[in-house]
Amino acid sequence: MKTLITSLASIAILSTSLQSCASTSSVANKITIESGEIPPDMKSEDFTLIGVLKERGSYDKYVKIAFANYTGKYVLATESEITNKYSDTNKYRYIMDYERETASLTVAGTSKSQTVPGKRYFILDRKTDKEYQRKTWSSFYAKEMQAYLKAIEAIKN
Repeated sequence: MKTLITSLASIAILSTSLQSCASTSSVANKITIESGEIPPDMKSEDFTLIGVLKERGSYDKYVKIAFANYTGKYVLATESEITNKYSDTNKYRYIMDYERETASLTVAGTSKSQTVPGKRYFILDRKTDKEYQRKTWSSFYAKEMQAYLKAIEAIKN
């Protein structure tokens, strides 16, 4: 029981260090063109952002919720639909997606380790084939998506 409590405490500490308890808005304020996390042309260009669906109900639910609050033009599509239906890179230039990342931690007082999964979001500029990655990754992916979308909205205003 002591090991379980120690393990849970260690995971909580790591999760907190990977994503501070800051509000979505304060995280969004740090995501900028200058930080290299948003393509510069997004500021002046009229675009439709593609949010990638992974065909996993639990994840896709959060994508739909995050984009429902986004005020810009967007479509949600699977990778297959992006290739077949949204292949026009002039109209659908930008894609928001993620790469999986993990961190390993050793449980205090033991030699056991735990792995904590997370996601690093990015915007892919399909015209230049350049990725604009978030500087951090997080296991709080719903909040990360919301913050990224708020940051994109902020540069348009």
